[in-house]
Amino acid sequence: MLSLLIDSKVRLPRWPVSAHNVDTKRDLRHAQGERDFFLTVVRDIATDLDLKSLSQKIVDDLTVLLDCDAGSLFLVDGPPRGSRRRCLVSKVFDVHSGARGQFLLPDGVQCDAAGGPTTGTDNEVRIPWGVGILGHVASTGETVNLDVACEDPRFDDEVDRIMGYYTSSLLCMPVKNSYEEIIAVAQVNNKNPDKDDGHFTSMDEKLFETYLQFVGIAITNAQIVEDSRAEYDRNRNLLEVVHDLFEEQTSIDKVIMKIMQRAQRLLKCERAAVLLVDESCDSTSFSKLFDLNSPKHNIKNNVKNSRQKVEGENVSRYLESLAERVACSGEVLNINEHECSEGIVDSGINSLLAMPIRNKNDQIIGVASIINKLNSSPFDDYDEQLFEAFTIFCGLGIHNTLMYSEVEKAMARQKVSIEVLSYHATASNKEVERILGMPVPAADSLNLYSLTFDDFSLNDDEMLMAAVSMFLELGLVKTFNIEKETLYRFLITVKRNYRDVPYHNWRHAFNVAQVMFAIMMGCDMKNTFSDLEVLGMFVGCLCHDLDHRGTNNSFQEKARSALVLLYGTTNTMEHHHFNHAVMILSSENLNIFSSLSAESFSTVMKVLKHSILATDLSMYFQLRNKFFRLIESKEYSWDEESQRYLLMAMLMTSSDLAASTKQWHVQKRAARLVTDEFIEQGDKERFELKIQPQALMDRERQHELPQLQIRWIADICLPLYQALGQMNPKLNVMKEGALNNMHQWSKLVDENYKNLNGEQNN
Repeated sequence: MLSLLIDSKVRLPRWPVSAHNVDTKRDLRHAQGERDFFLTVVRDIATDLDLKSLSQKIVDDLTVLLDCDAGSLFLVDGPPRGSRRRCLVSKVFDVHSGARGQFLLPDGVQCDAAGGPTTGTDNEVRIPWGVGILGHVASTGETVNLDVACEDPRFDDEVDRIMGYYTSSLLCMPVKNSYEEIIAVAQVNNKNPDKDDGHFTSMDEKLFETYLQFVGIAITNAQIVEDSRAEYDRNRNLLEVVHDLFEEQTSIDKVIMKIMQRAQRLLKCERAAVLLVDESCDSTSFSKLFDLNSPKHNIKNNVKNSRQKVEGENVSRYLESLAERVACSGEVLNINEHECSEGIVDSGINSLLAMPIRNKNDQIIGVASIINKLNSSPFDDYDEQLFEAFTIFCGLGIHNTLMYSEVEKAMARQKVSIEVLSYHATASNKEVERILGMPVPAADSLNLYSLTFDDFSLNDDEMLMAAVSMFLELGLVKTFNIEKETLYRFLITVKRNYRDVPYHNWRHAFNVAQVMFAIMMGCDMKNTFSDLEVLGMFVGCLCHDLDHRGTNNSFQEKARSALVLLYGTTNTMEHHHFNHAVMILSSENLNIFSSLSAESFSTVMKVLKHSILATDLSMYFQLRNKFFRLIESKEYSWDEESQRYLLMAMLMTSSDLAASTKQWHVQKRAARLVTDEFIEQGDKERFELKIQPQALMDRERQHELPQLQIRWIADICLPLYQALGQMNPKLNVMKEGALNNMHQWSKLVDENYKNLNGEQNN
């Protein structure tokens, strides 16, 4: 499927080899005349973008133009000058002794043991750089014109003797591109003996040079097209590599197997090996070794049907030592047959390319090696470039797979940790049985309907039973079929998941829930909301500060705590409280929502999240002016969901801040506890974060508590309670309580002022 999607829609033109053979071209030259024939052959090569057919045309044209016996054309191949891998390569080759117009094996071509030329894929012939007359012309750029070739020391008659051919005259010239760089060498042999005594003249040289200028343009264009095709193939192959690697990220063994299989297909080699660096060792060593062998010329079948994966064995010491060298230095190794030691060549290795595999941090995590190109030639620059890109993607694939493995381990550790924490944080059967045996008090007997309820009047067990009583009085147990044991276990677990901090603990959570209960039942607000919304809000009150650490959102951001990394800097603690509530509700035997339908469950969870997030004062500041305007206009309708959710948020805040409205002895004690918690945070900011805490958290400014409380009530609390009292007169109790506490704090300010003046007078 991927191959179809990335198939190129561009179709480059291709021209077949000219239908005119050498004899036909000679007749054409005779018929057209030299000038017109020259233009004809130039037009012919100008429109041919295939290097192989172009090479054949050029050789044929040279044979006819210069009226000679044979010709040859070799293209420069390899990296820029100075590289030992530079050579001359023919695109076509056909050996026939003496036949006029045939592509003749030039001097300098090496022969195998049987006496034939050394050829590669597609019948290519390669000549080492600087060898023979062709190599000399390529390296120097000089023109060589020999009347008697055998007298020149650069000429090698070995080929003539093997092929039964005699080279008398010879003309060899470089082919240059527009940058005056040598891109090919052309050679013609044995001028017609009936012309100029069989010697190439200066006129021949001029004609040869003129024609080769057009040849340079044609070859350049054809090479650009060939490079474009190669680049497209390279990008396509690399895209398939990416697809392969990132399709499988669960097993390092499978990923590396895909890497080796793809390397063999992509770079057409017999063998591939991958060695992973052992990061636990100080010295360079490998934790895993993978080796994949394929029979020559049968890669695909072998990979699919008889693949071999070998870990820790069958990788020769030679390959491992080279891999260690690459891993240590980070260098690329490209070794051909002539550079391999005799013992290694005997073992079947004649070329090798090894590169480091790096992760996204550029650290070497392994070494990839490919061995023995199928055409028996060394790995060239194109192979290096392709393999380098290949190893980059392989590095990312291996890195991601290793990271996936680490994530899996982390998830497993987290699962175990959650199980352990759940065991210790969940109500025990013994504790549940003890509470189940206690009587449930009537809500009015505990003054739970009152907004002036004493926050410190009940102990832990009494608060648990009071919470059960409120669930019953709200009708939630009956309406939603909450099992008694599940409810008790849930409440005990919620209690246990509050930390032992001065203020934001289980008592505070219970007190917030009691205020919400009093608003619903004592102030006739229950019918404003649906039963699901009442359930979500009441549970939200109980859970709104779960796992509070005694520090606020600002501290989490300043300390860059794990909670900030997990939830971000907006509503950090509130998101944590909600997620903690979800975790409890998701635990076995704790889901008090278990009887709800999917739709009802979704609704109550939406209300639960909205209620808990609303306890963040930043949310209150964003919403309160909208609420105040709505109440002032008296155009509100709680039947409209958006307005009802706005009211939910305000009621959550009013319940959360209700300590400021309670009787003076309750307010004073609560304020002291809040201050203790704030001062502990201030100490952490001063000594751990090295920053100056704000006034209400500064231990050195505790004496300013009365002024700070007056400002807190006047700016934050009182406007909300005034608006709620305007909406529902029964809520004016909270406004009056806040005003009374402001008065009490003002008296303390006056007393402190008098005491301060008295000390100064003394």
